[in-house]
Amino acid sequence: MQKRKGINWFFVLMFVVVAYFTTVLVSQQVHLSHVGESKRIADKRLEAAQEENRKLHKQLDELQDLNNIERIAREDLGLAKNGEMPYQPAR
Repeated sequence: MQKRKGINWFFVLMFVVVAYFTTVLVSQQVHLSHVGESKRIADKRLEAAQEENRKLHKQLDELQDLNNIERIAREDLGLAKNGEMPYQPAR
């Protein structure tokens, strides 16, 4: 039997196919890594926004309470009811 000399096209084709799929697999893993990092950052931003939302809801509830509104009007704005004399301590 005589061996053929030259390029074995089957092995060349198999090498190209394996190299292509390896490249695709690596690029997908890199992309998934970037997506995971973006998700982690978005989750942190969401958590911060939810905390801010909770604080604002608490503040809104406090501002809708009539006793709190009256306290703010008296202490911060210096307002008084009819017939009352506002008290201002000496500074």
